[in-house]
Amino acid sequence: MHSNTVGGVAMRDQFTFDSLLPPDLADALELIQQPLPTDPLSATGTLLTGYSGLFKIGTRVAQDHQYSVPCNAFWANVGYSGQGKSPIHQKLISDPAAAIRLMHKHQHEDAVERWLKDTEGMKKDDKPPKPRPRFPHVGGNYSPEALDIQLDLHEKDGLGALISKDEMSGLLQSLESDTKRGRGTGEAQLLELFDGSGNLSLRVEGQRQYERCHVSLYGNIQPKVLRRAIAGDDPTGKFARVLFNLLPLKTLELRYDDPTDQERAAYARAQKVLEKYAVELHQQQPATVELSAEARCLLLDWFTPQQAKAIDPNISDVVRSLLGKTSAHALRWAGILHNVHNLNAATRELRVTAQTMQIAIDIVDTITTEMRLFHQADDDASTLLMRRVHQLSWGDGSSPRAVGWQYARKEAATTNALRELGAGGFHVAIADLAELGFGTVCKNGTTTYKAERAMPGQT
Repeated sequence: MHSNTVGGVAMRDQFTFDSLLPPDLADALELIQQPLPTDPLSATGTLLTGYSGLFKIGTRVAQDHQYSVPCNAFWANVGYSGQGKSPIHQKLISDPAAAIRLMHKHQHEDAVERWLKDTEGMKKDDKPPKPRPRFPHVGGNYSPEALDIQLDLHEKDGLGALISKDEMSGLLQSLESDTKRGRGTGEAQLLELFDGSGNLSLRVEGQRQYERCHVSLYGNIQPKVLRRAIAGDDPTGKFARVLFNLLPLKTLELRYDDPTDQERAAYARAQKVLEKYAVELHQQQPATVELSAEARCLLLDWFTPQQAKAIDPNISDVVRSLLGKTSAHALRWAGILHNVHNLNAATRELRVTAQTMQIAIDIVDTITTEMRLFHQADDDASTLLMRRVHQLSWGDGSSPRAVGWQYARKEAATTNALRELGAGGFHVAIADLAELGFGTVCKNGTTTYKAERAMPGQT
């Protein structure tokens, strides 16, 4: 896929299933997600996040010989109540891994059966510990202590895990409550999981220790809940560790007619493809893949100006945290995409190509840009001015026009709050629009702004 960007920022509609995934997986996912409120980026990001939690410990991607990260992903779909987030979770996270969950369930049952046979007639104090179950998907209202137990068990077999939360608000509330109680163990644990770090937990009933882990996170959340949880600040960077993907504003596609036999068969085949990739990625031996020289140059050239922007004292704390994590996300997604595309290769390629790196950059760029707009309050005057000026230039998208202050003063400053921003506010607004990649600023006598792509929520 060639980069299709404006001002260095990728457009969401550039993504296609064929550009993101191997052909068989692309066709299968496109069919499975057809009735869902998703687009290629939303569906692919969700599916691959689920896959990434099935990787073995040690599946990593290296920027160079000094720095590597696990090929894990923290991803959340942001959508309104009733928008169809639960069906997305069911079809793209839960169903593809059903066979894997069943396999681990049966393995535990067999282990317990062997334990019962081996310990028959033994005194209680002489019996070894009863085998504990391992869960590829950790859901529900788990406690940090329970997760430590799971990760201890997973490390023994080199297995990864996915924290899967259909409603992410519960996880955020439990982290907040844990922090208010003065413990903070849940939040600290989440921060460490992103980096694949180990943990030593000393408790009355004994210690739990693991040196490495591989954990991905998937969840769904409503926009108002997310905005209230972040509240304009992210001092520890826990929210910046999650790529919050804004779902397209469309409803589930419902059909009244009966499916044909051919449609039923095609759907069943597509489900099998999604399941096949899940199983084979779960079985794949761990390895560290490294960026090629060209891929490394792409990543560093893209991230360097974001670092500079992140230390700007005038930028908000939440955006600073967001920009500081973009490289970490892009590196992980390059590794995830590489593993999926090379799964069926005759020989396993251990160098990430520039093409794969560019796709990963475009994914992170798109979501980060949309989140930067999301973090600005809807009723903030500067945000309203940005949207209004951009719409004046964009129109219906067929023939964007250059907009200067004199025109915007009459057309955009329709409220006292907007008028008070004046020419200075206008120039700040168009500079922000250009920096976010929605258009360009031309300084040729009169400073004007010309939109080059739609903003989220516009067509």
